[in-house]
Amino acid sequence: MTLFLQILVMIFSAVVDIWLFCLFAQIKPGKLDWLLLLALEAVLSVALSNFQTYSSLIYETGLEILLFCGYFYLLKKAGRFRQLLGAGLLFGIISLVIQLGMKVLVSLLPLPNYFYFDAFMNLLLPLAVLALVIWRRQRITNLLTDTNSSILVSLLAYLYFVCCAIGVYLLDDEKPTEVVLLFFFLLIFQAIFLAVIYREIVHIQRQLLDQQQQEALARQQEQLIKENEQLKEYAAYLDQNEDELRRFKHDYQNILLSLKVSAEKGGSQALVEELEKYTSSQFDQKALRKYPDVNHVKIPELKSIAIAKLAKLYNEKIDYSFGCEPEISQIPQTNLLDLVRIIGIAFDNAIEASQQLEALGGQGRVEAMYYQEGGDFEFMIRNRIGGPAADPGKLAQAGYTTKEAHAGLGLANVKEIVSQHDEQMLLDYGPEDGWFNFSLTLLSENVEEEI
Repeated sequence: MTLFLQILVMIFSAVVDIWLFCLFAQIKPGKLDWLLLLALEAVLSVALSNFQTYSSLIYETGLEILLFCGYFYLLKKAGRFRQLLGAGLLFGIISLVIQLGMKVLVSLLPLPNYFYFDAFMNLLLPLAVLALVIWRRQRITNLLTDTNSSILVSLLAYLYFVCCAIGVYLLDDEKPTEVVLLFFFLLIFQAIFLAVIYREIVHIQRQLLDQQQQEALARQQEQLIKENEQLKEYAAYLDQNEDELRRFKHDYQNILLSLKVSAEKGGSQALVEELEKYTSSQFDQKALRKYPDVNHVKIPELKSIAIAKLAKLYNEKIDYSFGCEPEISQIPQTNLLDLVRIIGIAFDNAIEASQQLEALGGQGRVEAMYYQEGGDFEFMIRNRIGGPAADPGKLAQAGYTTKEAHAGLGLANVKEIVSQHDEQMLLDYGPEDGWFNFSLTLLSENVEEEI
């Protein structure tokens, strides 16, 4: 009976150790993994059983951490090393705390048969810990994988070595109850102290990050306001001259056509060729259409961002079109800086995707428009894409990108801005028939007249 109970406890402890590690490391071991790890655990337990000391549990736990991390990281190539190490340290700390907790209970309670108590607790406590871990698994794995995971793993390593040191001192020899309690509560105090340190470090980091983000946003808004002021002046000039230039072009071409007919009747072929040569040198069709329909946009902020991005498209030699029909002089009341940020991000994404497409030998093109009907304002833009497009859900995740050396924050930032105006802004995007379409609608609950 005693041998059977020992084997049962050994197998159960090995299964719980592997299960805890895999839960923390977010790994799903296969049947072969289970068999190999259980076999290695059995060999390890038999090899260390010759020591006949409780402190051998400390050595066994340390070797288990090395075994699990080495097996999954080196052989299976599963998970990141930092997360694997954190998972190993966590289950190691749990194992040692259970043993130290049992030592405290033995010191406090008179037990006539310690063997059966030890076996019972080695079955009950790991089961309770396993249930708790399964309940809080997502929270624990998030801590092991977030940006502060290196801090957490460092603190866990410190706590693990503290557990080992206290375990070596307490487990083998009989110590007075006062000494056992003192060291056990010292361990608890260390754990609480490390938890407070971790929380404060994370809090300070978040404050610094928030401050940096706020400063970056302030600089971005300041730059945007500055660009708007510069572009407003340029936009006013364009408004005064674009329609006159179009009328001049139209009249000139009519005059040129009549001269051409007269010259052909008179047999002056040389005059015809000279006139055509002069025409081609004077009219750059693309240059004349650099800012199409921008003069129909009467809202300075929307006009300015359109001019800036159309100029970028022109300079990058990307084929594009822009439309604004009918004339827009009013929009639903909203935060114009947020609206301009969204439009700017959408243009930038389309430009970068077109550059990437042309680098692969494709023909990039961007089509954008402002549109208004029934008081609602709509901005639409689309760009050609090459090959299958990424899942729209992934595209909106922070950090996901299909572009090289790119942070992947564009659509994630757009969604964050739209979420602040979710009752007013409607967002739609996704690939269709070789194009990536982006649409933002501003609903007209209140309309603000732009003068």
